[in-house]
Amino acid sequence: LIHRNRTIPLLEVNADRAEIRPAFNQQEVNYLLEYMRDWERFGRNQRSNHMRRLCRVYVEFLLGTGIRQGTESMPIRWKSLQWHWIGEQCYLRIWVSGKTGPRYLIARHFVIEALERLIAWQKLPYKNLEAVIEAKLDKKVFVFPEGDAPHSLDDVFERLMIESNLLKDATGKNRTLYSLRHTYATFALAEGIDIHTLARQMGTSTLMIEKHYSKLTPMMAAAKLA
Repeated sequence: LIHRNRTIPLLEVNADRAEIRPAFNQQEVNYLLEYMRDWERFGRNQRSNHMRRLCRVYVEFLLGTGIRQGTESMPIRWKSLQWHWIGEQCYLRIWVSGKTGPRYLIARHFVIEALERLIAWQKLPYKNLEAVIEAKLDKKVFVFPEGDAPHSLDDVFERLMIESNLLKDATGKNRTLYSLRHTYATFALAEGIDIHTLARQMGTSTLMIEKHYSKLTPMMAAAKLA
């Protein structure tokens, strides 16, 4: 329907180059996990302590699953947790409903200890995570002992970053809760997990993994390349 004498503008199709997103290295993660042990106990009041305790478990959960913070992780319920057996080895499996559809993911083993701390703090009538899973408890995981949940943990995480001197990464970018997801991805690639498995675990596409993390691949394979 465009008139034959009208000039048709050309559209630019070159996108911005993908930047490496702020994450943590292994030394920083070790420091953060240790720092939170005391940090969670010294809030200004009971509400502050509750936010810090919940934030600590939430940070460990994000680091150990690669799940998206916020709308993908906060609604998770205890009944979404299951055991997955391969031979005699047991793994924690979590059913997640994300923006790319529902999926199972496998949590790192340290997530189990973090969730058992949460069970004790919430004073659930179960002695451990195994009992909670067996009961198929239909309650949200990330709530306070009274049962209410924070709207967001972004602000308390920012305070954690400031107080632990971990707010800025090496390039000067501010770290957020989403940085924990990027940290999970970089660690997984460094351990040799293929991008197809990682994409399925994280609920994203292999194209997105390649776009955001391909620049890191040579550094991860430094020993082989050298």
